[in-house]
Amino acid sequence: MTKWEVIKNLNFKQTSALFVWFLKHPIFMLATFKATVNTLKVAERKFPKIHGAHNRANAFRHALWNVLIAKECNKFSNSLNDVLNWTKLITDWHEEFAPNAPLEKLMDLHNNAIGRKIFTILKEKSTAEIIKTLILKMNTAVKISEISKIEEINNLVFLED
Repeated sequence: MTKWEVIKNLNFKQTSALFVWFLKHPIFMLATFKATVNTLKVAERKFPKIHGAHNRANAFRHALWNVLIAKECNKFSNSLNDVLNWTKLITDWHEEFAPNAPLEKLMDLHNNAIGRKIFTILKEKSTAEIIKTLILKMNTAVKISEISKIEEINNLVFLED
């Protein structure tokens, strides 16, 4: 989706919700912004110009985004549950804000959840170690072609090579 398409499709209710969340959770919101920038830098460095498709690189990017949001927010919270709930809230919001086709959306939501699960296991590890783990996961990602198959998979998923 181009920047113009995003602007054209802005939903007042969704943007208002984001603004309210920012007011209620400014530290988490700033941590989310930092994690988002870092995720895009890593994805562009590792997978120049291909991480935007519905491929393995996209699966990596979604999982990394969730890990890094949780990792950054975890610095400001003693509650793992609050951190994971925030990460899910903001990444689910993103999927509603910039909608895809149903299978693409489900793929992104699934990879987001895998990222949060990986964070719970590797939260004490460095970002470099987490990236290595996600690259290994990306190499074993499962290609899917229908919605019904995704619930059976406990790994990253992608749609196209």
